[in-house]
Amino acid sequence: MLKIRVIPILLLQDGLLKKPVQFRNPRTVANPLSVVRVFEQRHVDELILLDIGLTVEQDEIDPDLVRDIAEELYVPFAFGGGVRSVETIQKIVQAGAEKVVINTAAVEIPELITEGAAKFGSQCIVGSIDAKHNGEFYEVYIRSGSEPTGLDAVRLAKRVEDLGAGEILINSIPHEGMLQGYNIDLIRRVADAVSVPVIAAGGASHLNDFVCAVKDGGASAVAAGSIFHYTKVTPNMVKGALHAAGIPVRMYDNVDYSYKW
Repeated sequence: MLKIRVIPILLLQDGLLKKPVQFRNPRTVANPLSVVRVFEQRHVDELILLDIGLTVEQDEIDPDLVRDIAEELYVPFAFGGGVRSVETIQKIVQAGAEKVVINTAAVEIPELITEGAAKFGSQCIVGSIDAKHNGEFYEVYIRSGSEPTGLDAVRLAKRVEDLGAGEILINSIPHEGMLQGYNIDLIRRVADAVSVPVIAAGGASHLNDFVCAVKDGGASAVAAGSIFHYTKVTPNMVKGALHAAGIPVRMYDNVDYSYKW
């Protein structure tokens, strides 16, 4: 079994770190550069940074912001938000990001995934899916969870993989920011449908949630935001809990992985 990654998710808007709940009413948390420095010191496996303002307003990315973040980090990070062309992917990669997250364009411009993977490699492209159950199936929403598409999230995950994405980031909209646990059913369905790694996101509230996302959901990585911003839980505590549950994680000497349930 490959080592499970622990990945903080940072949401940006207007150059500031924001934290919405179910994609609504984002409030300012901090300067993103200060926060990435903290996560760098805590030896996280990766970071995901999503500019939610670009997705809705369809503005151009700011390569300087990506470059400033890259200069603070040794750990790999993925950047997304408003990505709609190969040229934008190239700007993000040239600015220092190892991966690019594609969400809305995965629905509206699916060929972008294929073109991006062909030029930069599948490992560079993360297909991101935000979903909510509509009573019949998990429906895909785009533009930061504001617009329903009528598409089935599990089928889209498989299609995104077939198009060339190297990973799938799956997020349950009703769980996002609620600190009530992951949607294990959604994670499991997506993980069973694809062969690429699945990153679980949306709702982690307790150390056991991360364990369940892996053991019950089949996730290859666990991502979270609110629990790291608003509680005393750290990524190292998550790794300690995963390790205690028999789940392989990357650990370092002289780092405290102790935790309390």
